[in-house]
Amino acid sequence: NGRPVIASDVVFSFERVLAPASRSSRQWVLERIRGARDFAAGTAGAIDGLSAPDDSTVTIELDEPFGPFLSLLALPAAMVVPREALTATPVGAAASGSDFRTFGGLPVGSGPWRVAVWERGDYLLLETNPHHPQGRRSGVTAVRYRVIPESFTQVAEFESGALDVLNVPLAELNRFREGERYRGLVQERTELRVYYIGLNNRRPPFDDPDVRRALNGAINVERMIDVLTSGTAIRSSGAIPPPLPGYAGREPYPYDPAAARELLASRGYPEGFSMEIWLRDSPEGSRMLEAVQGYLAESGVEVRLVRREWSAFKEAVSAGKVDAFFLDWVADYASPENFVYPLFHSRNAGGGGNRVFFSDPDIDAMIERAGRSVDAEEAAALYGRIDGEIYSRAPWIYLYHPVAFQAVSPRVSGYRMPAVYLGADYTTVVKQAR
Repeated sequence: NGRPVIASDVVFSFERVLAPASRSSRQWVLERIRGARDFAAGTAGAIDGLSAPDDSTVTIELDEPFGPFLSLLALPAAMVVPREALTATPVGAAASGSDFRTFGGLPVGSGPWRVAVWERGDYLLLETNPHHPQGRRSGVTAVRYRVIPESFTQVAEFESGALDVLNVPLAELNRFREGERYRGLVQERTELRVYYIGLNNRRPPFDDPDVRRALNGAINVERMIDVLTSGTAIRSSGAIPPPLPGYAGREPYPYDPAAARELLASRGYPEGFSMEIWLRDSPEGSRMLEAVQGYLAESGVEVRLVRREWSAFKEAVSAGKVDAFFLDWVADYASPENFVYPLFHSRNAGGGGNRVFFSDPDIDAMIERAGRSVDAEEAAALYGRIDGEIYSRAPWIYLYHPVAFQAVSPRVSGYRMPAVYLGADYTTVVKQAR
């Protein structure tokens, strides 16, 4: 809106998220700031570790060192917003509250783009922020995000020139990658994402690591990747995806149904057993788990698939009421910590992310040590070791890391696929006129 961003805006924005009345589900982003938990609980009137000694300085103290903290500050929950957009009370420079759009209409922020039009369910139009140095240097003047649910329509719009960037559907991938028309226009990136079947580590027989290892060896994941993803995904041998520090291309569990059956027999299940796998109802999930169902049957494990809508699924899984479930995990920020602490630390058992109820005090201590490290190489080595130790205990049936593909118009240059969904940078993009 033209008013300078000052340090007190940062303090206000963080307090807004952490305020008890906000009931924000994103308070975890900032809760490591000293005093943040007390403030959020309503037992303190201020956040001890957050201050603005002058207009250009923000001081943040954490409860303890935390390597990925700067990555957390890049998340939307930590973005700086103006007090007056919410309260119509001027802050800093003389300005009337009527000069600012409220959050009930178009949000006001402090980045290189600002919202010009928001037609819900149709499109979102961003225009360059003339008050921001990056906005003034941008190679484009506006970016339009269109909402087009049907993949066929998306492809048609791209081919007609109405879209500049297309998430290429798998059904169209070969045509886009191999066809003469689109050669050199397709970008790819391994997603910061992992698909897995979680096993309830507290419930027999899944409380036995050997049973969990047997289930991993009973499934031909490579074949599933070939058929279900056209061979594009990367088989996972850990939770950490390949683009992140700490990833190790370790040897995955070999597909050997006979050995899996033998291992189950040695653990007291010569005739196998029956189990349920819960999933949210979706065509992709159904195809994947029907394949898993067939593979496990070869090793004597009878699987019943239970389909539920998201809220019922999440409630049952988080409460530990199911044998197993199919889910994926997508990075909020580009750190291996995001694939280790939420998913496997015992503090997060249940709804915190560790829905398999994996628990090991030594692993917990290693995760905490890695989080405190501010040495990138040391932290990467620790996360790799942690991921390997967890993999050896097989708390999941490990599946794969997907690869995403985008086709970019030949009239667009300077565009690069972002590592995380909210990391797109259009300030270096140039689009040629027709």
